[in-house]
Amino acid sequence: MAHVKDIESLYNFIGYVVLTAPDRFPRRDYLREDEQMTLEKAFAELRRGIDLVKAQSPDLPNADKLTGVLEDALALYRAGEETRGAHRLNDLEAMIFKG
Repeated sequence: MAHVKDIESLYNFIGYVVLTAPDRFPRRDYLREDEQMTLEKAFAELRRGIDLVKAQSPDLPNADKLTGVLEDALALYRAGEETRGAHRLNDLEAMIFKG
């Protein structure tokens, strides 16, 4: 189930991940267990969003750094650094939308 379909939905999805990562993703009763959102699935979706941004905005400043910032955030969440991971996602959001 794709959450990021365009740039606007990427903006919304980043906010959703900031509020729910690493382990507070809402459980959806209409989804099977293997379809429920997880940290790994959320970041896979964010990676697709970055690919979309790069394709639609090739002149975006720092576009080459987006993936690194995203991977930094994931590493921080995995290390239990929830606040720092969220701040890194906020950095990513600013790079894309406030460029």
